[in-house]
Amino acid sequence: MLFNRDSKNRTNIFKWKFEYEDTIYKIYDWKNNLAGYFFPNYDSMEKHMGRKNQSGEHQQEEEEDEVIEGMNKLHENVVGGNLMIPMLKLNLLDIEEGKAKMNLNYTIDALEENLHRAKQWKQWLEQNSAEFKVIGNAVYTAREDRNMLSLVLGIDSNIILGEKEIGIVLIPLLDKLHKDGML
Repeated sequence: MLFNRDSKNRTNIFKWKFEYEDTIYKIYDWKNNLAGYFFPNYDSMEKHMGRKNQSGEHQQEEEEDEVIEGMNKLHENVVGGNLMIPMLKLNLLDIEEGKAKMNLNYTIDALEENLHRAKQWKQWLEQNSAEFKVIGNAVYTAREDRNMLSLVLGIDSNIILGEKEIGIVLIPLLDKLHKDGML
């Protein structure tokens, strides 16, 4: 034990960083790698907007963006949101010629590995959803990488908007995902 510090008592094993940008929160790991996104549930913004403006869709989107910006600046409460994290790397699509040849054996192996990983995710969710208030999930192809599947977890917690405040809710979940080898 160096300087009488007990590693078991540290609350943040891993240092996560949250960055607000354009209505969402980007999540970075301790190596400053993008680890995921958090999309707060802004349903309560309707009370801030009053009646919906009938003057056009573009103006309405601008008003919604202004309301969302204001909600984040004021650190308002929202109920839940969606956490998007990497789920698995397919290693099957768009393999460049010369880098790897995809034969049937390679394809079967990759599919089996991906099935195993997907089952690990299913088991993790069955065991941890109640603790972290995960109320649903969905799988999407990542925009940046067609070979990557992203998992979106619906989180049903009262959340205060703000980079530090979002962390209060998400850090325990992110730490558990990392500790269990899911991230």
